[in-house]
Amino acid sequence: MRIVPTLELADCRRIAAVAETMAIQHQATVSLAICDAGGHPLLLIRLDGASPSSASVAMAKARMAALNGKPTADQEAAINGHRPALLQLAGVFKESAVAMGGGLPLLVQGLCIGAIGVSGMTPDLDAAIAASAASALGETA
Repeated sequence: MRIVPTLELADCRRIAAVAETMAIQHQATVSLAICDAGGHPLLLIRLDGASPSSASVAMAKARMAALNGKPTADQEAAINGHRPALLQLAGVFKESAVAMGGGLPLLVQGLCIGAIGVSGMTPDLDAAIAASAASALGETA
């Protein structure tokens, strides 16, 4: 048996604060979502000016990153390249999950304990905000 760390609300708030700070610095109107390792929502924030759809997309990015334990940008690149069959994953999960840049697994001791998804700007900026926020835990994928 092994003991697996889990995200607590205080962790989610710390991660979200880092994401929000970076978003404000870049004048980015984004939504960010944090979920547990099973893809269940823990925290959702839609910054002022962010589109309503960005909240759903942020959660879908977080869910995909958590359930795969991989950055969504890597999955998007694989789909666009040599692995189009990965498009089927969203259907397998039975809930919204997308392989679009901006979702990162949250790792502790090499284990995926959840994920963050950011949506609303360019894939590169969404991913940069997510990476900055994920660093609040000290490990990233």
